[in-house]
Amino acid sequence: METDQGFQERRRAVRITLIGPARVGSRIEQRAVSAVIDNANRAGAGFHAKESLMANEPVTVCFAFLDHLGEDHQEKLAGRVAWVKSWEKGHLIGVVWDRLVAKDTSPWLASFLDYAMQQTA
Repeated sequence: METDQGFQERRRAVRITLIGPARVGSRIEQRAVSAVIDNANRAGAGFHAKESLMANEPVTVCFAFLDHLGEDHQEKLAGRVAWVKSWEKGHLIGVVWDRLVAKDTSPWLASFLDYAMQQTA
């Protein structure tokens, strides 16, 4: 897909802007990186962080959603670091989920993505 800026878009699915804190933990090493989720879709998500992870590293991503009553609902998704790029404030990190996001496995993220897609249609 060609965008109006003239560069080639490689994603198969549109990413939805989603800003919030996240923990991206390595499943190989006993360490986690504090990150900010920037965007997501059913196949993966983009983050920025001060610390880096290794490309192809298996990770678990933890983040939370607030419901309409202000209750905190945490979700954990398994994935793999697809790419890492240096950035002026740290690193940009792309993660591909091990499984596509679905309501039965990630109800809060799936509901958010469904709602956001309806708003853009």
